[in-house]
Amino acid sequence: MSVYELLKNLHIVIALISLLGFALRGFVRLVQQRPLATPLLRIGPHISDTLLLATGVALWLLGGWPLWSWFGAKLLLIAAYVYTGVMAFRTPEPQRAVSLYTGGLVLFLAIVVVSVFKPVL
Repeated sequence: MSVYELLKNLHIVIALISLLGFALRGFVRLVQQRPLATPLLRIGPHISDTLLLATGVALWLLGGWPLWSWFGAKLLLIAAYVYTGVMAFRTPEPQRAVSLYTGGLVLFLAIVVVSVFKPVL
């Protein structure tokens, strides 16, 4: 297995962990309406997202994709995902928080679609 394939598989596993963490945080915060009190729920996403970013940068360096390709679209979607996720957990209005959270899940799906199909833009 090449370094690229290893990094790609690691990136996919970390992305799944990140998605599961986001879903769990949303369930605790928005469905159960409890604060994110445990360190795993507060710090875990920062660790997984940092690893996700590091493997993504390494893949970008190995792949050599220009920013104006599908890769740039993915970066814009990631920025929107991060923004909606942060806002979902910070807003005090439950209905707005659920809408933002749902939007974050949709954006995550869009990131996966762009990553898998790499459309020509």
